[in-house]
Amino acid sequence: MSNLEYRDRPEPSNSTDDVFTQEMMDSLPQIETPPPKEVSLEAYVKQEVEKAIRQTRLLYQSQLDEALEEVSVLEKRLKKATPSPEKVERSRTALEKPENFSGDKKKYRAFRESLLLHFEDDAVYFKDNRKKISFVLSFMKDGEAAAFRTDWLENRVDAQQLGPDITHTYGSWPYFADKMEERFKDSFEKETAKNEILTLKQGNETAKAFFERFEEKKRWAGYTNRINKEFLISLLRRNMNKPLVDRVIYGGHIPRDYQEWKRELI
Repeated sequence: MSNLEYRDRPEPSNSTDDVFTQEMMDSLPQIETPPPKEVSLEAYVKQEVEKAIRQTRLLYQSQLDEALEEVSVLEKRLKKATPSPEKVERSRTALEKPENFSGDKKKYRAFRESLLLHFEDDAVYFKDNRKKISFVLSFMKDGEAAAFRTDWLENRVDAQQLGPDITHTYGSWPYFADKMEERFKDSFEKETAKNEILTLKQGNETAKAFFERFEEKKRWAGYTNRINKEFLISLLRRNMNKPLVDRVIYGGHIPRDYQEWKRELI
C-alpha cells in the first residue's frame, strides 16, 4: 500500500469512546434557549415575559372553563330538583267589581274597602303583591287616579332600570297602599262623617238601606257600639222614621244596646 492510499483511507473510530462521550452529553442539564448575547437581552426578556403571560392566561382560562362546567351541571340538577311554580288563576267570585276610581277623596274609603273585600275573597290569588297592585291600578282610569297610576308605573320602570331590588318598594303592597293613602285619603274625613251622621235621615228608604249608610258614617267617624252606645241609639231614635221607632218603644221590650235596636228596627 502506498503512502497516498493510506492517507485517503478513513481512520477507524473507537466505538467505546464515542458511547462514553454521548452518555456524558446526555447527562448534562438541557438548556431550552441558550442565554442570549448582551445585545439581544432586552428582546429575550420580552419574549420570556410574553411567554409567561400566555401560559398564565391559558391556566386561568382552563380553570374558568372547569368552573363554568361545574356551574352548568349544578344548574341542571337544580332545575330537575325544583318544580316550576304553580300558576294561580283567579277564582270565581260573587262580588261586584269595584267601581272605577277617579281620585275623588270622598269616594276613596269606599273604593279601598271594596278592594279589601276582593283580597279577602280570593286570598290565594292576591297573595302575590304584584297582582294586588295591578288589580287596583286597573280601576284608576280617570282624573287624579289616572295621574297616580301613570306616576307609579313610570317610577317603577325608572327604579328597575337603575338596578336596585324593588321588592320592598314598587313590588310591595304596603308601600303602594301608603302612597295611595297619602294621595287620596281625606284628612277631614272623620270630622265630615261626624257632621253627616247627625243629619242622616231615613226618609223613603228601608231600614236596612238606612243602616248601611248609617254604619258607614259611624265607622268613618270612629264611633263604636260599646263606647258610643247611648249617642248612637239617640241618633237612631231621632233620625229614623217615627212610626218605626214608636213600634219598638211601645212593643213591650226596650232594646238595651245598639245591636238590639238595629235588630228590632230592621
